[in-house]
Amino acid sequence: RKGDYSGAIDQYIYTIGSLEPSHVIFRYLDAPKIPLLVKYLEELRSRDLTTPVHNELLRTCYLKLNDAESAEAIAAVSSRSMDTESLSTMVANSPKDALATICSFEAPQAAEALAVYGASLARLLPRETAGLAVSLCLGTFSPRKLSESSATIMADAKKFLEHPNNHEDQAHEPYPVHIFASCFMENPKMLRLILTHCNRNKCPLTPSLRRTLLELTLAEWNQAKRTGDTEAEKLRRKEAIASLTDSHCREIGDYDALVIVQLAGFEEGELLLYERLQMGPMLLSRYAKDGTEKARRQMLAMAQSDGDVLADVLGYFVNMVAERLADAEDVDDGEESDDEVNDILEDISECLALARRQNILPPVRIARILAGEGTGQFSSAGVNGGQSQARTVPLSVALDYVGDILDESRKEISRLKVEVEEYNQLCNSMEAEIESLLKASQAVPSHKEPSEDVSPRINIEEMYAKVRMALDEGDKEDNKAELSREAFWREMDQSEDSFQTIARFFAKGVIQ
Repeated sequence: RKGDYSGAIDQYIYTIGSLEPSHVIFRYLDAPKIPLLVKYLEELRSRDLTTPVHNELLRTCYLKLNDAESAEAIAAVSSRSMDTESLSTMVANSPKDALATICSFEAPQAAEALAVYGASLARLLPRETAGLAVSLCLGTFSPRKLSESSATIMADAKKFLEHPNNHEDQAHEPYPVHIFASCFMENPKMLRLILTHCNRNKCPLTPSLRRTLLELTLAEWNQAKRTGDTEAEKLRRKEAIASLTDSHCREIGDYDALVIVQLAGFEEGELLLYERLQMGPMLLSRYAKDGTEKARRQMLAMAQSDGDVLADVLGYFVNMVAERLADAEDVDDGEESDDEVNDILEDISECLALARRQNILPPVRIARILAGEGTGQFSSAGVNGGQSQARTVPLSVALDYVGDILDESRKEISRLKVEVEEYNQLCNSMEAEIESLLKASQAVPSHKEPSEDVSPRINIEEMYAKVRMALDEGDKEDNKAELSREAFWREMDQSEDSFQTIARFFAKGVIQ
């Protein structure tokens, strides 16, 4: 409606983002329309679409409406924008003042400034800069809290790295971690601390950041091993295992994670990923290299249902015994070495008992494995392949297995021998019966001419043709009778003199 400026401004607000603001502002510069212009500019500012010119115009409108408090708020924001422009010089001359200035900004301006100047600040004030980045990633950053006292800004920033996040203290939407991660590339320890803290507080991390966290954690784990820091080594090991087993572990990528743990020499992580990826041969090799009782139990568990795996496990056990015996000859370790060898021999006995229950592997192949000739089915390829000297085990460990095999073989031979004898007797009896029948046929006297003894020849094809002809004729007669009966009943329905119809069909022989 013409003159309805209030209704028009509501419609103009709906056009924000598609219509140029200057087109609207030009129409509401008259003094009576200033409240409506303020309404439009406030909506524009709430959507972060204002420029410095728009902010200055809004401040002027507030002053004309005698709203000094709102005008001062606009002026404060403008002064902060001016501070942002001078941060570059401030970072080089006084990094603490630069960090204090960033802490006085609102969260969007602070995040933008930290993304630009964070790398420079991280070199000079790494822990304080990391605390500020964590507060922005957790959503707990608040300029009111950090700007209360400039003397406590550094201490407050450090606290964000030491205390867990309380979701009730969240003041704004959390910012993505990857925005600030690049600022700490020159300080890997601080980057690991930031990523660990954010991961612990459920901040979303990209797959590349999760891989970076795993690499940095294992790097510090290796460093702790080299320096003998047992406490740090246990802590980093626990964190690495958590990265490989938590709900986000699949985001790293199993094969990428396997490469990372292999380069770091993290054997526990290798075993975990081998199991997850079902890499049987690699897993067996790692268990065999470990050689502990727990590892041997795992190897026996893997061999429960697969004959080829059982052959590999038996080959590894034979290698272990041969290596322990060879080491015992070079260095006398006393009873401890003997106990370990006895334990492995017991595992070999259990493996042989498993092979007897499965009845998959041929005894010859098992004998070749025990003799150190390899685990391959047709050749010496396997865990022992390529060794110049065969590694064997004491004969005593295989006596039970060999004895059972020999007993079964003896029983099988006896059974086959009995069957052969029975078959031989059956053949002999059949041969005797045939001979008796031949003799009986030769003993019968012959008084007839040879031609009379010949049985009459039967022509099967001729007999079959006669039978088919008889069947066809019978079918024709049956069909003819059926047609006659149908004709009789049809004429009975249509005839006016039923007696005459019956007499006529009786004469034809249809009715008997």
